[in-house]
Amino acid sequence: MFEIRERAIDTAALTMRYHSAPWDTPTVGGSVAVISEISVRDPEHAREDFRVFREWCADDRVVLVSCRIPHEHLQECGFLEMEEFRFIELNYRPELAQLQSRDVGDSDELLVEPAADVDEPVIASIAGRIFEAGRFHRDPMIDPRIGDLRYRRWVSNAFRNPRQSVLKCLRNRDIQAFFVVESPSVTSRFWSLVGLAPGLSGRGIGTNVWRAVLRWHRAEGVDVVSTSISSLNAPVLNLYVKLGFRFPAPMITLHWCPRGRIVAPA
Repeated sequence: MFEIRERAIDTAALTMRYHSAPWDTPTVGGSVAVISEISVRDPEHAREDFRVFREWCADDRVVLVSCRIPHEHLQECGFLEMEEFRFIELNYRPELAQLQSRDVGDSDELLVEPAADVDEPVIASIAGRIFEAGRFHRDPMIDPRIGDLRYRRWVSNAFRNPRQSVLKCLRNRDIQAFFVVESPSVTSRFWSLVGLAPGLSGRGIGTNVWRAVLRWHRAEGVDVVSTSISSLNAPVLNLYVKLGFRFPAPMITLHWCPRGRIVAPA
């Protein structure tokens, strides 16, 4: 379920790359698609070419399409909005470079270690209760309960995905936070999903937890750490600024629900 088959439209007016996202299908109760690349050169004729994608969505019974494009690509954004896509958020990919030479403090109270299979139910439960600013929660066309379920399954999938691992941060053996981690290279890490246990946000704990995980990565020989953050999550944006992450230009996130509002099963 982690493999994708990319499809393409390549005409004088429109270039597109898109694929199914099978990992999200069980969550939303229908097929999910992602437009990974789009370039519009002639909007009028591109609409005709776009019908190939619409027909594919209809044949595959797609209920949700997402797309992220650079914030300066306004022609593509306007084109997708004409095709019934809606703006959801700005997405940032902050990065912390030169970790090996940075001072990230120390703490004897926090322990970071790989999560074991036995931790999956606990961490998945945490993930299903703490997120409110994600795009699935903020899109009025998606039942918020689906957002909760998606985060629970995101964690569960991470325990099975060979390209991901899960770290847990402990205080007195209690799980205070989790990090779903990808390794683009030997010296870089990408935090795919990060969360604090319920009731801990807003108490100044996050800074210590995040620094503890940075120390873990530094001990691994990692020099670059990056992540993905929604513009809707202002407190976390401020945390990453405090930690020294640099923010590149954002991406625009758009959604289209071809079959109307997506409702969680009763």
